[in-house]
Amino acid sequence: MRLSRALLPTTDTTDQAEAASTQERVLDRAAELFWRKGYAATTTREIAASLGIRQASLYHHVASKENLLHQLCVTSLEQLLQEVQSAVSEANNPESRIGILVHAHLNTLLKYRTRHALMLTELRALSGTRRRQVLALRKRYEKLVLSVLEREQSIGSVRAEIPAKYLCLALLNILNWAILWFRDDDALSVHQLAEIFARTYMQGAATSEGSLSMVFPHLRPNSRNPAPRRRKPPRASRKAASTLLDTAAALFAKKGYDLTSTREIAAEVGINKASLYYHIETKEDLLYDICKSALTKIREDVEAALRDVSNPLKRTEILIRTHIESMLRDYDRHSAALTEMSCLSTQRLDEVTALRDAYESLARSVLNDAQTAGALREDVPVKYLCLALLGLLNRVLVWFRPNGPLSPDQIGVLFAKIYLTGAAADPDSWRPRDAASSSATFPMAYSAPITSENAERAPAKRRRKLQYDRAGA
Repeated sequence: MRLSRALLPTTDTTDQAEAASTQERVLDRAAELFWRKGYAATTTREIAASLGIRQASLYHHVASKENLLHQLCVTSLEQLLQEVQSAVSEANNPESRIGILVHAHLNTLLKYRTRHALMLTELRALSGTRRRQVLALRKRYEKLVLSVLEREQSIGSVRAEIPAKYLCLALLNILNWAILWFRDDDALSVHQLAEIFARTYMQGAATSEGSLSMVFPHLRPNSRNPAPRRRKPPRASRKAASTLLDTAAALFAKKGYDLTSTREIAAEVGINKASLYYHIETKEDLLYDICKSALTKIREDVEAALRDVSNPLKRTEILIRTHIESMLRDYDRHSAALTEMSCLSTQRLDEVTALRDAYESLARSVLNDAQTAGALREDVPVKYLCLALLGLLNRVLVWFRPNGPLSPDQIGVLFAKIYLTGAAADPDSWRPRDAASSSATFPMAYSAPITSENAERAPAKRRRKLQYDRAGA
């Protein structure tokens, strides 16, 4: 005869609860250290010390440091799957599913920020079966988001001429980037931010009049395109230095800065380790030059492309297309700069951060000019239009493949179309949630514009740059 749970001894339940609580405490403390120092630089001795136990005692709870990271990745994805699937399945109005998905995804992502950030940043440190298990979970979640978009396409609420795959990638790009910059003291709540993202994604950043005036080149997603052509390096010694930077960038992007040795870099270039120091004094010199060259070049490319264009909306489109083309032409350098710049020493990090901020200011100025001219929507502050755009563009580095079905230029056209004109088949009539719940729960988003004064209230903070794994979105 099976006993009911009510008849089981309470001591077992208590013991299980205590064990679960201890396990969660271990995971939380490990997550904090992995996030602050990086997985590779954190030792089990440090994790044990932070818990007030001996290193040997830690192994009563975990088999290894990698086991901790694996558990953090698995629990974060299972949590996301459960929360979003539950929210979407309970949607009363089929047309509100995407808005509900955006709210559930962003709320879960930011509520358990550290664990989800580690899942996005340190996955490459997992090996074998563990890595495959996490990738399978991530693929399950991507399929869930894709299925929602495909269903909305089938009932005509989402535009059908854009493949659902790219609508899905664009949405995940925007949402997952928020983990990089959002803080609890931000001017907006998570729910308000979710409504901004849902509205911008579905209705587009451009005004209705601006959307009608836009014409985009025809895309053929099924035609394969050659890899983007990299810019030719200078000759002689400068050519050797350029090759060295490209080689180091590829290794840093693949393995991480901390786990890449100068011996490996020299071997890849085809020289001995001693000869490497003819070009550099330290390994950090390579990362510093990679970050500077990537950020300098993309700004030069965008400024040159914008120079002779006066139409504010066209300038926004050109910003998007040029950003993606320039970034993917120097794919490894931008990947390394995005993921590893936090490894730089303080002074050099300040210099690189200034370059990054200068480029972001350029992008924001283009959007601000377009909004002032009435070409972009006024109900969303430029700050959040820009953050959504940078997420949409920069996370292309995560999933782009040179032999994929779209070239960088085609991706630029497609994402300009999604960002400016929206994913909805009829943007003017779309609402992320049913009218009653949206106006009652989030009146700010629909009853009045969010003011720039409120949006800029949160103080600027230095943030650890995220390390995005390449194996998925």
